[in-house]
Amino acid sequence: MFFKKLLFLFLLFSTTISCVDDLDFSQIEDYNTVQEFTSSITYFKILPFQFFNQTGVQETERTDVTDFKILENGYFRDNLIRLDFNIEIKNEYDNDFTIQVDFLDNNNFLTHKFQEIKVNANNLDYKFSETIKTSDNRNITNTAKVRVTVKIDNSSTPLNPSDTSEFEFKSSAKIYLNAEA
Repeated sequence: MFFKKLLFLFLLFSTTISCVDDLDFSQIEDYNTVQEFTSSITYFKILPFQFFNQTGVQETERTDVTDFKILENGYFRDNLIRLDFNIEIKNEYDNDFTIQVDFLDNNNFLTHKFQEIKVNANNLDYKFSETIKTSDNRNITNTAKVRVTVKIDNSSTPLNPSDTSEFEFKSSAKIYLNAEA
């Protein structure tokens, strides 16, 4: 019995002298919610015969332009915080490629130019990612199109138009919006 009373007094004493900070409810004012959306942007495959023009002459590059309509929505455009642009490439060719990706506005003026991407021959799992913050490039909110240019690096090695190798390009964007605005 004495042991129970002693234990009770010890617990009562320890709870009354324990360290406690005051709660700071003003921290909620600094809290920001961010919405995230992921969207596919561009997908295409290029076969060797597509590098040849109608007269049978091999060309060294192909260009694809895709509409990027998500920023046409005023809410997305006005609240954009950052954009993560992701690329996955499968290169079955025996050639190296250089990829140039550009964001364009409705008048085809550049809103953002990505660094050149070098993809080695037979690289079946190439990944690239770049983050664009609107605080660093406010012009990014005017993006309406994505232009992708694929160039053969070693064009001295001719392609075989009947080859079945593929160059596959996939891109997506993860968009972060300020939900407080």
